[in-house]
Amino acid sequence: MIVSFLLGCDKGNDHVEPNVDFWESHEPFELEYSAPLGLTGSDKFPEMADARGESDLIEASGIVISTANQGYLWSHEDRGNSNEIFLLDVATGETVASYELTGIFNRDWEDIEIGPGPEAGANYIYLGEVGDNNRVYRDYKIYRFKEPVFNEDHRGKKTPINNQDIKTITFRYPDGLRHDVETLLLDPWTKDLFLVTKRDFFSIIYVLPYPQDTETPMEAIRVGEFPFTRAVGGSISLDGKEMLIKTNDFIMHWERLEGENIVDMFKKVPKLAPYNPTEPQGEAICFDQNKGYYTLSEFSNAIVPVLYYYNRERP
Repeated sequence: MIVSFLLGCDKGNDHVEPNVDFWESHEPFELEYSAPLGLTGSDKFPEMADARGESDLIEASGIVISTANQGYLWSHEDRGNSNEIFLLDVATGETVASYELTGIFNRDWEDIEIGPGPEAGANYIYLGEVGDNNRVYRDYKIYRFKEPVFNEDHRGKKTPINNQDIKTITFRYPDGLRHDVETLLLDPWTKDLFLVTKRDFFSIIYVLPYPQDTETPMEAIRVGEFPFTRAVGGSISLDGKEMLIKTNDFIMHWERLEGENIVDMFKKVPKLAPYNPTEPQGEAICFDQNKGYYTLSEFSNAIVPVLYYYNRERP
């Protein structure tokens, strides 16, 4: 069932509200720029990263800024690891607590986002079980639950998230296709969810429009494709105006204006954002509230992962 792009928009905001049949009538796009050689550098961020500290996570696959717990990030590990999300101190990279998704198996959690959902004023975590290295799975899942609030009783412990508080968005790709995805994006203006594939010749973009169905499997809608491959992580800023997508080797940065929808931003030529080349297997990236960004790698080649931060350059 295809649902309206419009339904995700909050009444009275200043953001674009496309026609109710936006996604039904959308024609997938193709782009022609060359990445990374054809891109210019962004002047929004410093060239050098600030190393915040080593992480004890072995296979960190996604990170996102916490909105309920100032000074912290959420992270998780991927295929075959525990069914926990981890709260990291942004100043040190230290894991201070974990939260278990009770009754849920980590088949291959690949990315995490945060933002609005069905209850007005609440922020939700969206955790993507979207990885499929061998393209063997019939369907995929995104787990949605309200962001946990840390208190000192949780420090150093594993705190359960009740299974009844977790909603599951199950989806499939059109025409029986199967994809390995490591990039999950949430548009806070519309609450639409986007998936960017990793292993296709060009990274394909799919959308799960809001309101996402948690009872019946959805079919993702093809939006278009980027002229690059190996997308391994991404983030849309909390204000919805900027986007980062990371490959193994470089990071791209997009901006959109008031009145532009998400497709307008996707179709722009991005700029290259700085990326520390010493990350051995960097898959995780996110904006913070000030639109600087963090990156975090998996442990690889005996290199301990470090939480890096790129501050926002101000005029």
